[in-house]
Amino acid sequence: MSGHDDVPEWAPRNATETGGFDAPHVFLGASDPGGVPGAHRAPPRTEAGEPFDAFRRPRSTPRPPGPAHAAAKPARAGRRAGGARRPPRRLGGILLGPLAGAIGLVLITGAAAYAFGTAGGGCSGGDALTIAVAAAPDVAPAAIRAAGRFNDAGHEVDGRCARARVRTTDPAAVATLLSGRGVAGVAEKPDVWIPDSSLWTDLVEGSGPAGTGLGGMASSPIVLAMPRGLAAQLRDLGAPARPSWRELLAAAGTAEDSGDDPGGGDGVIPPRLFRLQVPDPVRSATGMGTLLLAGALLSGGPEGRAGFAGVVRTFREGVAASVDAEFTAFRVEKGDRYPVALAPEQAVFAYNARRPAEPAVAVYPAEGTVYLDHPVTVLSGDPAEVSAARLLRAELASKATRDDVRGLGFRAPDGTAPAAFTEKAGLNPRAPGALPPVPAAQVRGTVQQWAQLSLSIRMLSIIDVSGSMEEDVAPGVSRLQATVRTAQDGLSLLPDDSELGQWVFSTGLVGGQDWRELVSVGPLGERLGSATRRQRMLSAFAQIRVKEHGDTGLYDTVMAAFDYMKRTYKPEYVNSILLWTDGRNEDPGGPSLAETLEHIRREYDPERPVLINMFGNGDGVDVGELRRIARLTRGDAYVADTPEQVQALFLKALSQRVTP
Repeated sequence: MSGHDDVPEWAPRNATETGGFDAPHVFLGASDPGGVPGAHRAPPRTEAGEPFDAFRRPRSTPRPPGPAHAAAKPARAGRRAGGARRPPRRLGGILLGPLAGAIGLVLITGAAAYAFGTAGGGCSGGDALTIAVAAAPDVAPAAIRAAGRFNDAGHEVDGRCARARVRTTDPAAVATLLSGRGVAGVAEKPDVWIPDSSLWTDLVEGSGPAGTGLGGMASSPIVLAMPRGLAAQLRDLGAPARPSWRELLAAAGTAEDSGDDPGGGDGVIPPRLFRLQVPDPVRSATGMGTLLLAGALLSGGPEGRAGFAGVVRTFREGVAASVDAEFTAFRVEKGDRYPVALAPEQAVFAYNARRPAEPAVAVYPAEGTVYLDHPVTVLSGDPAEVSAARLLRAELASKATRDDVRGLGFRAPDGTAPAAFTEKAGLNPRAPGALPPVPAAQVRGTVQQWAQLSLSIRMLSIIDVSGSMEEDVAPGVSRLQATVRTAQDGLSLLPDDSELGQWVFSTGLVGGQDWRELVSVGPLGERLGSATRRQRMLSAFAQIRVKEHGDTGLYDTVMAAFDYMKRTYKPEYVNSILLWTDGRNEDPGGPSLAETLEHIRREYDPERPVLINMFGNGDGVDVGELRRIARLTRGDAYVADTPEQVQALFLKALSQRVTP
């Protein structure tokens, strides 16, 4: 695979278009090296000068010397004289639109490109029955060849000649259209849709009928792809041939200063060994499927939700624009972490078909995985078009199409592998187990969780330093120490583009003011002098001390913090306050509870929401008062008696920091 293709080297390249409906054409998606259809160019040829055959493998070429990162890119077809590339001709703009009702917080983009199967048997003219087919880019070459055979067969429906027109189309673009919430490159609903996964049909089901499924056209399990050299090193370490997902996720944990990993792995693979690449779950079924895997492994209870939040953080830091872009990291050296990619098995086959300097190996986790099933889905309600679609489905299930599908590196719908799947090729012919399908509502809920948890957070943390915080909650551990340790652990879960700040409060910390700023609110990765804000936060935690004989100026501090976060509100973030205390308000000269509630109620703006969460520690906490304040902002109050409870409740609040 090159840095621009998602398909094997022997996959079809575009021939010169005639502009007519019946002109054969295969567009390989947004990464097509020649641009979108309409960029006229000469058809590619072999070294012998023969026209390129889509499904004939080229002769072997020597592998470039040196490591994968130094491998030279092969020359590409479609170059003009002198090495200049003909610029692609643009076919209209790309519009933004939401994917579906379940993803109201996220916008996606998509591009549809046209491709046609050949028409035969005189099937043309205004009386012909034409069904429009939208096929995912990875399987589109086989779908187009099947449409050509279908058109040549001269099928008739109700006395009319039937033919198929295939578009190579991003599934996310079709899903956006079907959701009824926007247009992202596809303006008309196809009659037949072949996305790469049933997850797309599940995702749009809540917006209306998702069509009639006629079974899968091809299958490809989601695997962990890694360079062959890394796979050999893991074998030398004693790693099993099929490690667990938990162990693999643990090895991909990104929290450098975290004591725990997101997957809870306990195997022989060292933690934080991998630099994980994941295709965007909003635009990729592979990304969606990976989220469902994480949800299935880490579901249940506050610990499960917190673990899922940790996995989302790991995924978020490694999001790639596409499956193809994941493999680009294999050729780019970045520090001492090894690049690995969550990808369809077919993408590993396609990458190795390019004969890279260091091939990829597919790792099949022990618990099983999610399969991309490429369902043939009829969206049309017209009886004649439904009949034509069923006839086309027969061709899509024919031996010729199965051969074409295997040639592209897919398994049959029943999991049968192509003959080319061997250990030498980095692939295992034995099909991995398939995890049980999840309900459509769970698919939508998981993607919504991603949309919420992957948003950057902007948080003001406020820690009580009144005298009672010096009391022990465990042998040798004071309330303040337990609180600071939990805050430090929470800091490790937040990526560098999160914005965080730190205050402390008691009474009279700065003259008559009950609070003091230790670190201003801003990006954790931002440099403040000789250190980053994250480092400043860690240093501030280490220096926090109890104010001897200090009382608890709770209400005054909450009002000041709320006003500050509202005044500096940033709409692209989740804006929140996290306040830690061990008691109730003890500031007789400050505002009352009624005045505090009235102030928050009056100033709260649902269009610019600031979320307040409060954590009480000890038997002196009035949780009722804390909860009345927090729930005015759709937040909540939590009370813990032990350090372990404090940590669990904090992680729960962090994983649920967005209220639906």
